[in-house]
Amino acid sequence: MKLWTPPEGSFIRHGSAKNIYRVDDNSIAFRFTDHFSVFDIGRMPDEIPGKAAAVCACAVKSFRVAEEIGVPTHFLEQLDPLTVRVREAQIITDCDLTESDTSYVVPIEWIYRLRVAGSIDRDFRSKKKKPTDYGFPSDDPPAVGTPFPWPVHMSTTKFEVTDREIDEEEAGRMAGLSRKDMLQFWSMIDRLTGAIGLELTRAGFTLVDGKMESLIGQRREKSIGDVFGTPDEDRFCPSEELERGRVVHFSKEYLRQLYIESGYKKTLDEARGASQGDPSPPKLDSTEVDEASRRYTTVAEAYSGSSLDFNY
Repeated sequence: MKLWTPPEGSFIRHGSAKNIYRVDDNSIAFRFTDHFSVFDIGRMPDEIPGKAAAVCACAVKSFRVAEEIGVPTHFLEQLDPLTVRVREAQIITDCDLTESDTSYVVPIEWIYRLRVAGSIDRDFRSKKKKPTDYGFPSDDPPAVGTPFPWPVHMSTTKFEVTDREIDEEEAGRMAGLSRKDMLQFWSMIDRLTGAIGLELTRAGFTLVDGKMESLIGQRREKSIGDVFGTPDEDRFCPSEELERGRVVHFSKEYLRQLYIESGYKKTLDEARGASQGDPSPPKLDSTEVDEASRRYTTVAEAYSGSSLDFNY
């Protein structure tokens, strides 16, 4: 499949893992790259071969799942193995939104958690958060991979320099959403995570947690934006490993854990706590890069049901 050629002068900006181009007056293209970001640093010094194709394949599969169950998204078409075209919405960052505003990217991220993993596991172990507040019978940290008694809903800021957890009241005020709007978005997200989780289970993986973004349309209609159900936005683990009591991440969490184990995350937190600049991240070794590539490719091919296309 030949790569789509962006029109001259169509480049808008690059994100931490994708480049964005204008296609026409109403749509933009996301071209995924092999870059990645962790801890809100921006692009890290390494690239993961095959990551772009893996994320694109998972994104397209998840868009199709959403279509099948009737959850609206901004997806229009896949342009090539690395690129999708989506409807555009304006980004507003200079003021809080109201319930009369239309056609915008909702400035919050919707975080869902189905099992204990990642940052909430670290928060339980550091006693920053209490397991009993999330339905567990005691405040002893649950084992990693333990299912939550119910899906956990959380929100963070989206356009701030570092994502910040916010409560429902602040999220609604910032995003121009009523309580009813918030509940409707969460209903859409729960349906979608259930359907994606089922498809992943059939592929031999378990959906642990993740995040979604959303849009308000011209008539205040709701849809899911950006991409979702990918190893960049969500955490996937082989189900066989979970059954053995082991959490093995086939997602960006594998990369996060490398930086935690190396001590870089601790150094970063200390620097930020002292209002210093972010220290330069270390490069990964070739074995770590190769393993990350294998994990992205493996889960993408299992979930999408097809071999990744590298003929471009």
